Amino acid sequence: MSYELGKISIRKKHYNKAFFIFKNILKQKPNDLRANFQIGKIYYELNDLEKSIFFFKKCNQIQANTPGILFNLALALQSIGKVNEAKKQYLKLISNNPNDVKSYYGLFVLDDKNINSTYYDKLQSLISNDKISLFEKSLINFIFSKLEKKKGNLKNEINFLNISHQQCLNSNLIFNNQSDFYYKEIIPNFFNKIKFEENFRELKNFNKNEHVFIVGLPRSGSTLVETIISHNSKNIISVGEFHGINTSILDQISKIIYSENFKLENYQLVINRKIFQDSLFEKYYNFEKSVYLDKSLENFFNIDIILEFFPNAKFIHTYRNYNDSILGIYQSMLPELSWCHDINHIVNYLKNYKKTINYYKNKYPNKIIDVDLIKLTDDQESEVKRILEFCNISVNDNFMNFHKNKKLFNKTNSFLQVRNRIKKYENDKYKPYYHLLKNLEE
Repeated sequence: MSYELGKISIRKKHYNKAFFIFKNILKQKPNDLRANFQIGKIYYELNDLEKSIFFFKKCNQIQANTPGILFNLALALQSIGKVNEAKKQYLKLISNNPNDVKSYYGLFVLDDKNINSTYYDKLQSLISNDKISLFEKSLINFIFSKLEKKKGNLKNEINFLNISHQQCLNSNLIFNNQSDFYYKEIIPNFFNKIKFEENFRELKNFNKNEHVFIVGLPRSGSTLVETIISHNSKNIISVGEFHGINTSILDQISKIIYSENFKLENYQLVINRKIFQDSLFEKYYNFEKSVYLDKSLENFFNIDIILEFFPNAKFIHTYRNYNDSILGIYQSMLPELSWCHDINHIVNYLKNYKKTINYYKNKYPNKIIDVDLIKLTDDQESEVKRILEFCNISVNDNFMNFHKNKKLFNKTNSFLQVRNRIKKYENDKYKPYYHLLKNLEE
């Protein structure tokens, strides 16, 4: 029972509770495989990747070559830039199980050159394998899409990409339909009509600090801005794409909006302040620092809610050319985002995003700054200084050398970006794909 309760706590992002449960198990059984593994996962979620790696390696010593352990170890290693070590784990997984599609995808993410002709042929054979899940097939088609792009075969690239997106969408259809309903019908229509009930107690060093939220669309330079801030401030800890605000909202309203008898015309979005704060405190207080950098991009919908609980919060809105945004999102593997698997759905989300961010920029002009990816790459030092000034971070002689900072991490597919210099914006990168947008509104 304690073990299952700990797993539930992790899903709810209640990491202190989960840590307490699994630590107690280890006091009695220091080599309990499941408890050590779950503690490794907790440290991974809390971005303490060195400790996460320690526990995953300990698990591998207890029971060697367990697929789930090796895969999570590989993810943690690549997140801190240890590409060669991560590659060894993926290769070991494939050696033990030649049908391990996720490990082929892991190799591909590290470097597309890792997919040699032997692996390519193997992936082709797996496409028709009934034992391979729909999501795994979507990963294979995504890999094929990128390899066709590399060859310059535009038509084949787009064909594989379309198939990949449809398979990814259908692989988790119930969740995606619920998420789609939330982002199409609930939050765009109620973000500026939220009602709060009951009071809450202000918590020292929690409510009052100047937490920073990076918001906008994916593929808009958010990882670059996160890297700049993390490199230049020891007082702000990045929680990455934590989604703590969104999950706390859904904790309160999901049973209502997803019920069979739900009627949108009668709905009011009501947030109980005390329950919401307790939920936030349980999630965010797990992190060591008291000032957080949250890169959950959907938080542009949640600015009123965030300021209700964090009145000193600041927002950095990253953006780029809208056509490039649409195509950049569509050309990415983002399985957790229900709206990114169809260009028309991306455009609909973009419309709601534009309406929402413009509303909040007018309402809170001193709380939000815009960071244009083109300006950031063209006028690097000036833009970086502007971002740091907005966050009250001092500029020193080392402020542009984040690519040399070995302590930085990233748990998304942009993990290699944090170790590179800022590159110039490629204005023509997506122009070959603009024909995909020709039937859409301007």
